[in-house]
Amino acid sequence: MFNNRIRTAALAGAIAISTAASGVAIPAFAQETTVTTNGFNDADGSTAQPVGPVNHTEAELRDATDATGNYLEAFQTGDIQAIVGAYVDAGEDGFDPSEQAIFEAFEAARNEATQQLAFSKDTITKTRESVNYALKVDQEATEAFLAYRNALRGAAAAINPLIDAANDANRTDRAEIKDYADLYTQTDIALKTPQLAYAFQDLKALQAEVDADFEWLGEFGIDQEDANYVQRYHIPAVEALKAEIDARVAAIEPLRADSIAKNLEAQKSDVLVRQLFLERATAQRDTLRVVEAIFATAARYVELYESDENVNVEGDTLRNHYVALLPTLFGAAFFNIDILDDADEAAELYYLEWDTDLGTNDEDAAYAEEKRQFALLTYAKVFINGIWQEEVKNVQNLYDGARAEAARVEAERLADEAYRAEQLRIAQEAADAQKAIADALAKEAENGNNNGGDNSSDDKETGSSDIGSWGPFAAIAAIIAAIAAIFPFLSGIVKF
Repeated sequence: MFNNRIRTAALAGAIAISTAASGVAIPAFAQETTVTTNGFNDADGSTAQPVGPVNHTEAELRDATDATGNYLEAFQTGDIQAIVGAYVDAGEDGFDPSEQAIFEAFEAARNEATQQLAFSKDTITKTRESVNYALKVDQEATEAFLAYRNALRGAAAAINPLIDAANDANRTDRAEIKDYADLYTQTDIALKTPQLAYAFQDLKALQAEVDADFEWLGEFGIDQEDANYVQRYHIPAVEALKAEIDARVAAIEPLRADSIAKNLEAQKSDVLVRQLFLERATAQRDTLRVVEAIFATAARYVELYESDENVNVEGDTLRNHYVALLPTLFGAAFFNIDILDDADEAAELYYLEWDTDLGTNDEDAAYAEEKRQFALLTYAKVFINGIWQEEVKNVQNLYDGARAEAARVEAERLADEAYRAEQLRIAQEAADAQKAIADALAKEAENGNNNGGDNSSDDKETGSSDIGSWGPFAAIAAIIAAIAAIFPFLSGIVKF
């Protein structure tokens, strides 16, 4: 593992200073930006991602994880200047010590960490595809090898009895045909040494030997004496042997070619090395989650500096609830960086070769053990990292609750203002109606005075209006019209 392990104090100091001058917001647990699938966060790689076999090479995986490693190196080494410097130097008019400027620096760092987390999530997917591919070609090579090996075993089982039969029927002075040795049935030998190659070479040599013997048996002058002649049962026995060998060779040759081709492809990748890059990418992701959370927490702390949202919740201000998260987050960062250091060293140490690959081409057992250990670590980290995630979520819930309460109070205030405004409008309309009634009555009274109080029709022309007679009705109509202005539905009931 790397020798420059970060000590707790150095890490805490580096991040503490960095959070005072830089920042990052984190969709990883920021509710307002989180997109989930089945309740799991898409942005931080929490969502399950089914993958197929894709041949991303070990070099590609190295480069991808190195890119993230370059970003995290400052945190791993405690390089405060590297962490803070980029944001301190960002201002065009010199360093601005205002809280708003600090918040904006946090936001810039927030975006960078979020992008790094998204890239790391994609790297994990690519690495899993790469592991899947290496497993696939390994399995195909193993299956092709077993088909080839079993065909050779079957050849030995079928050919050896025919060799015995041909030898028993031999009455010539030619040496007996040697058995096609059944020495290649032990799995451990067949898998660890190139015995199958020798077995196939022996089979081809046997085929050549039988072909030569069969040709020799056809020589015209082969029958020479009583002890040296071709017995009539010998030719059919050799014919049967030759036919079986030819058929077996014809069947085995494509199997051998397929096994060689698939093993050559499998030899181009090492599933264990790719697995180590998966472990490195996962350790980077988990570290980025904490770094992102630290920056987001610090950004929120600064944002609440003079905000109306910085209310008291559970005996303290929201701002203090946020800053109280930092010690836990620093400890979580150290824990994850320590695991990342181990993963970095393993990936670097075994990049060129994994030691089990030197002894056997069958890496199933070694991969199964590595995968088991990685799974146990992954499961353990879920619970360990859950500590800081729960604390962050608790404060976030406090913040969301405070915002909801503020929204409720504001809604009640607006509703009360609307109610009061409506009451004022109704009162104004009622006053206007009363004035209209008073005006109508006054006008009626004025008309009555102008007529001298005489409502007789004797002095009026035919067809003229009788104001004195209709005046009361006009006043009533004016009153109803005024009321209808307040209650429009009355106009649909009263008709004139």
